[in-house]
Amino acid sequence: MRCMASRQFKISWKGAFILTIIENIARWVSRLTYDEIPEKVSELAKYQFASVMGATFAGARSAPGETLVKAVNDLGDSGPCLTFPDGAKHSMHSALLQNCSLSMALDYDDYLFFGHTGHSAIFVPLAFAQNTDVDSRLLIAAQVAANEVAGRLGASVVIGPHNGQMWGHIHMVGAAVAASKMMGLDEEQTANAIGIALTQPTYSLFPGFMGSQSKILTAAVPAMTGAQAAILAEKGMSGSMEIIEDKDGFWANFSFVPLPFMLEGLGRSWVSETLAFKPYPGCAYVDAAVDALLEILNEFSSKYGRSIKQEEISEIRVNASLLTLAMDRMSKAYNSGFSSDDPLSPESINFSIPLSLAIVIISGKISGDEFSARYLIENSNAIRKIASRVIVEHDPSITIYFLRSLDEALDIAKMARSIDFRMLTGSLPKIRRHIRGVGGVGGIKTISELRQLSSKDWNFIFGLARRILVSRGDAFDLGSVAFERASMPFGARVLLTTVDGKSFEAERMIPRGSPGDPERLEVAREKFLREAKPFLGVRRSKTALNLILSAEERIPQEVAESLCSSKQA
Repeated sequence: MRCMASRQFKISWKGAFILTIIENIARWVSRLTYDEIPEKVSELAKYQFASVMGATFAGARSAPGETLVKAVNDLGDSGPCLTFPDGAKHSMHSALLQNCSLSMALDYDDYLFFGHTGHSAIFVPLAFAQNTDVDSRLLIAAQVAANEVAGRLGASVVIGPHNGQMWGHIHMVGAAVAASKMMGLDEEQTANAIGIALTQPTYSLFPGFMGSQSKILTAAVPAMTGAQAAILAEKGMSGSMEIIEDKDGFWANFSFVPLPFMLEGLGRSWVSETLAFKPYPGCAYVDAAVDALLEILNEFSSKYGRSIKQEEISEIRVNASLLTLAMDRMSKAYNSGFSSDDPLSPESINFSIPLSLAIVIISGKISGDEFSARYLIENSNAIRKIASRVIVEHDPSITIYFLRSLDEALDIAKMARSIDFRMLTGSLPKIRRHIRGVGGVGGIKTISELRQLSSKDWNFIFGLARRILVSRGDAFDLGSVAFERASMPFGARVLLTTVDGKSFEAERMIPRGSPGDPERLEVAREKFLREAKPFLGVRRSKTALNLILSAEERIPQEVAESLCSSKQA
């Protein structure tokens, strides 16, 4: 008999019996066909493939990426699955270890509402498709299913101890979903695969994620587990059907307040429509500041006919949202990028606004080139010197802009009314410990910042509060959200001041490559061609991209082999 404590989370019916959340997911996954996927979602999936492969090529040139590749080669196993970009053939587990780690190495991946799903959504179905005659449309369907389920799982624990890439556990479910789809598992087997995968969910720890090379394993280890779970389910192993909502289950341990409604709406709304393709290595909260700085550098170059010199810069002041500020403060707490004389590491830069902007000043860009071991050895001191002139501050109006955009897409008030805040009471000690453990956000001058808000900002705040406290209506329904109109404005304003008093300012609210950017797909295209070039050359890079973007008409093995630098493939 199912425990009574779980009943508040039951979401649909199966005859006279209530489906658990996992059963509901498995029913949708097992029945999904390629033809049911909107054309725009299928197109975005192919560009996601290109974006993730671009991140993989870039990650292969980093120090942690090189270490990972050596380790996989030393395992000495062989199998049908290609690793990228070297083109070696390994077992499925070794291939997932390498491919998912390299795509994670520089925080250069895609993301959507809510989660960085591409590592498992791309590489798991690709591993199962190789050396078979499987229809490429099934591969795309598996990829989309993984995105939809893993993104929703991340959203269900957004009020919790983790965020973004640290939701490594979503890859356990994403991989189980993708593998189940590729293997043709039925509804019951798919449900068991998800239950098996979540039996021992990964829990990322900040020191390892933000302060060491081991961060690159965040998606690989759970993806391997999820894929294996599907294989075990096919052989008859069972998994818990209530492991998500049980009183001692996933939500109880991975959220402060679970949002069960985030796992609804499968097939009625598509979180894949919010896919964002990062144009630069680093956390998504870095992108807008880099966009703005590049605009300033272009303005300076156009005005003076030359690039700005490092010694000409007096200060770079970045105003950003609370999310960006929190990321930057946590980065300083967990890495020694500013205090050590050792060469900088990718993980010390990816979450740091000052270090990322310093690279842009030195190189005029920030890409995989700037994260090679050689580049960081040669330029670390110069990067630190410029980074010391960068100041990051919270601008409440940018935070409000983000909330307003989120509200337009999701209706925050309706969402808030659907949350059981009574559960928050028991989580308050955990929340306090968590905030202290990550060093808080720090540096927020509440009174002075509130004075900066415009009447429009205040009207939004009071209006939102009134809607939450007073309004009544239907419960929040993720299936009714128009994700095609959603944006992710992780905005920033950058002010560069020269030593002789000249000032240059630029603002970017919607980062390049994210929803709302009209050039979103072009960013993914440029990224792939730029990062594949060192391995494939110009001509082969263009050929590979064309194969990816016409994947539904190709054999998966043909696409995979086009991405290998070695003739081993």
